[in-house]
Amino acid sequence: MGYGGMNGKGQQGGKSWTPVWNPMFMNPWMMGKGMGKGMMGKGKDTGLRSFPNEKKVWVGGLPANAASTDLNKKLQAHMKQAGTCLFAEVGKSGIGGAAFKTTEEKDQAIALLNGSVFEGVMIQVDHWTKKEASA
Repeated sequence: MGYGGMNGKGQQGGKSWTPVWNPMFMNPWMMGKGMGKGMMGKGKDTGLRSFPNEKKVWVGGLPANAASTDLNKKLQAHMKQAGTCLFAEVGKSGIGGAAFKTTEEKDQAIALLNGSVFEGVMIQVDHWTKKEASA
């Protein structure tokens, strides 16, 4: 008679039985599948990552620790002074970005909005540059 096996008469043995983890019988949500790509399982890449770098601007000097959906909308409205701003985001560190429909509107935003006042602070608007890879 083995651990947790039958004793030949259809009765359980005296020792306890522990189930073995078997991924074949687990629900997909238990395995982390079915969530899609992107942030929080939305099924698509969202945020600034979904826009090409040549249509994005870097925004610095934003209020730190004030990141919120409401502040993102306010920043987007501020950026629309320069053209069609499709998306804007404020990070918790006070650095953010915005994406424009065209590269011309992105260049206009840099020229027009660099040094402008947003939510009581002077912001910096510059070209979006890719982070340098660490050696």
